[in-house]
Amino acid sequence: MSSRPSFSAPFGERDRDGRRGGPLVSRGLVVDAAPQQRARQALRAAERLSRAVVEGLEEGVVVLDAELKPLSWNASALRILGVTADEMADEAGSVLRRDTLRYDNGKPLSEQDNPAQRAVRQSAPVRATLRRAAPDGGERWITILARPIGGAHGTTRRGVVVTVADVTSSVESARRLREERDRAQRYLEVVSTLVVVLDPSGHVELVNRQGCELLGFSEHELVGRDWYETVVPAGDREEARDVLRKLVAGEQLPEERHETFLLTKAGEERKIAWRNAVVRDADGHVTSVLRSGEDVTERRRAEAQVAYLAHHDRLTGLPNRALLEEQLQRDLARARRTGGAVALVQIGLDNFKLVNDSLGHGAGDAVLRETAQRVAELTRAGDVIARQGGDEFMLLLDCGAEDAQVVAQLAGERIMEALERPFAVAGAEFHIGTSIGIALFPGHANNAESLFKHADMAMHQAKRAGGGAVAFYERGASEARERLSLTSRLRRAIDSDELRLHFQPIYRVDDGVLVAVEALVRWQDPEHGLVPPAGFIAVAEETGLIEGIGAWVVEALCRQASRWAQEGFRPRLCFNLSPRQLRQPDLVASIAQTIARHDLPPGQFCAELTESAVLSDERRDSSLLDELHEAGLAIAIDDFGSGHSSLARLRDLPVQVLKVDRSFLRRVPEDPGSTAIVAAVLELGTALGMTTVVEGVEDVAQLELLRQHGAPLAQGFLLGRPVPADQLDRRPARVPT
Repeated sequence: MSSRPSFSAPFGERDRDGRRGGPLVSRGLVVDAAPQQRARQALRAAERLSRAVVEGLEEGVVVLDAELKPLSWNASALRILGVTADEMADEAGSVLRRDTLRYDNGKPLSEQDNPAQRAVRQSAPVRATLRRAAPDGGERWITILARPIGGAHGTTRRGVVVTVADVTSSVESARRLREERDRAQRYLEVVSTLVVVLDPSGHVELVNRQGCELLGFSEHELVGRDWYETVVPAGDREEARDVLRKLVAGEQLPEERHETFLLTKAGEERKIAWRNAVVRDADGHVTSVLRSGEDVTERRRAEAQVAYLAHHDRLTGLPNRALLEEQLQRDLARARRTGGAVALVQIGLDNFKLVNDSLGHGAGDAVLRETAQRVAELTRAGDVIARQGGDEFMLLLDCGAEDAQVVAQLAGERIMEALERPFAVAGAEFHIGTSIGIALFPGHANNAESLFKHADMAMHQAKRAGGGAVAFYERGASEARERLSLTSRLRRAIDSDELRLHFQPIYRVDDGVLVAVEALVRWQDPEHGLVPPAGFIAVAEETGLIEGIGAWVVEALCRQASRWAQEGFRPRLCFNLSPRQLRQPDLVASIAQTIARHDLPPGQFCAELTESAVLSDERRDSSLLDELHEAGLAIAIDDFGSGHSSLARLRDLPVQVLKVDRSFLRRVPEDPGSTAIVAAVLELGTALGMTTVVEGVEDVAQLELLRQHGAPLAQGFLLGRPVPADQLDRRPARVPT
């Protein structure tokens, strides 16, 4: 066996005596050999350093000559290739023995595939990864890099440098990881849910087959792409990204279950019920988010359809009684809280049975559908129309406490007018009469059940009267006990200071400055909350309690006026006088004394009387108006236009203010007739030298029309609702233009 050769060829020359170093003798000249000797020593030192570095490498290094015979190698090369130094030296090319190295598929390494041969042949580096059978029966994986080396400036090819490395652990780890990934992918393919893995930035790392099929994308179209930009609807992206950000940052725990929409490749929205989990590394940092989603689109559609059918009439598509009851409960709660009112209108078709009997149920269904359409066309935003069943419909009206009865009456009349038009069904034209019943909260009932019952009673009352009429609920003898209880509680309310004043502002139309307030009484009932006037004024009138309530209103108004005066706020103060109060012989004297006791100017006050009360009894009311005028109070006729005024008499009365009834403004500016009436009343007020206040301003179009016609003053929900004194906004009214 030959000994192991040096890693590098020896340097230097020998003299004629075979000795290294020393001076060289050439052609009789003696040359000093010290510089050459130092150079040889430096080269030997570099050779030793190079040898030490190569020997210390974990990778194997083998140098082959042009015939691929090993010239030198390090210990790592022997270990990695599994050969001894003698085997390496004796067998040319043993560094790549074909009987020990194979491809991954088991095919032996051929002569042509020898990386060293290929590197020499191609004059370029060649890399390969091969398997080697180990002595213990196992396998090792090695990578081989063969690089050709040449002479000076690469002019002469002298051999090959082969670098080998044992990559068994890396290959096996990669294989295990690949197997685990493949196994996980197979598991994911058999589950019935969409599974997607996102990296912290929201890009898709993995998606299963069900997800691809659901969304209509292939796997390569999703993996690596931004999930949110690809499948999340544009309007939901910002919120969805924020959820991911919070999950990754640890600011939010994964929700156990939540639902969002995804957008398929075809543009269809699907609703997905998600479960999320976060994957963390050894340091606790989130590396990915695992999302499992179930497509619940069809289920939710079915549930929505069931819910719709449970709350809507199949024939007309209108809400049914159940949905109407839910809305009524909400409206009643709001009315109790704000002091508002609720009107329930029940509509019954007269002689509908005759249609079914003569033309068949198909024709009857057509009549019901057209009835629903005609009534629905009359409803305002906030109103709810429902089918009660059979030939009966119900309308829930959104209205204020002050105009509930007027709104309900007008709605009933408009419905009656709409249903008076003939129906054309099955080639026949015929008329169907209508009976309408109306019940009000809190005037006629204090809860939903009573309101339904009383509206039904009112409708049947209209039918008993011959049909084709609008009837409000009237109390019967069965309610005497309830009425007695209300009277007793109202009497207690006066003695126990349960009454409250709310103030509705009155503004100048041209500049929005607040110039007056109207005082409106409320009852803070311990049992039913804040009750508006419609809930107790009628009873107070009938029982005589209105006189005590009227006196309380004037006293409370004066106390509030004194407090406002101290703050420098002195608006015109308007209060209402009821018809029963007008019969009091000492009414004016009592009001004047209360105002004087608080040291307030009488001219700051304005007594409002309804048109019907002022003009119903000429002799009595003329004297009362004169007394109020002589006491220094201003006088306003409220609800002007709702009665039957005598303009000749109106001219002679000491009235300073006309308050135009809100019913005229309801159809303005859409209805030219109503617009003309409002304009005429404004001109009448100017001609009579009276200030006109237009009530019921609820939208900007109405206010703009009043500006165009020079209306001086206005009040209504658009400008300000009735509120307690401490909530009154004294600033100029700001409304959209």
